[in-house]
Amino acid sequence: MTSLHVKHIDFAYDKKTILSDANLEISQGAIVGLLGPNGSGKTSFFDLICKLKFVQAGRIDNDFSKTLYLSQIITTPPALRMHDIFRMIVALSSDESISQFKALENLSRWCPEIVSRYKDIWNKKTSLCSYGETRWFFTLSLLAIPADFIILDEPTAGVDPEFRHYIWRCLKGAAKDGTTILVSSHQVEEITTHCDMFYMISQRRLNPFQNGAAFMQRYNSKTLDDAFIQAATDSDWSRQSIRP
Repeated sequence: MTSLHVKHIDFAYDKKTILSDANLEISQGAIVGLLGPNGSGKTSFFDLICKLKFVQAGRIDNDFSKTLYLSQIITTPPALRMHDIFRMIVALSSDESISQFKALENLSRWCPEIVSRYKDIWNKKTSLCSYGETRWFFTLSLLAIPADFIILDEPTAGVDPEFRHYIWRCLKGAAKDGTTILVSSHQVEEITTHCDMFYMISQRRLNPFQNGAAFMQRYNSKTLDDAFIQAATDSDWSRQSIRP
């Protein structure tokens, strides 16, 4: 089965250790979440998987044939329209031509309610779109591109509850079709609710959890937010000034 294996990796940035003896495993068709406080190394970890940065020890074995990565930072030229952005995404990420019809075909299967909203924004100038609109448009457009592994760095950041709901429905639809998804978020509840499992960056390691109940039990907490705080303060990441 196609998979991603992260084995005992070490990574330091600017002489500060971010990950130490970190391990992770993802199998095909799973939605796996990644939690961690600001500056804990979530984005750096994604960069390592995509070979934008390199580990100092250990190894990352990515058996997937095509990996797509949507970073946390998104900027768009203000003079362009969203359909221009779609074509740019396709040109940079796909080996084949993909039309709006193809994108809508997938969206209509995964979440019919989003189709009309996607069409409405198609001809809108990027300068007139909110950050949330731009964010969900990028995310859903990327899902239209054939890939067996997609990494999303906080895809619901700045997105209202309605469209967060739509994004997760589309992610689950893509996963059902066989796409493996690794997604980060600061919304602890959405990760524990929608992901098949998740990892928490704590003490510079990737600690696995099967569900929210196990997460709360591990940190002797009554709420998910309390467990997150306990996990974050359990790490000494905050005593270092670490860039993501």
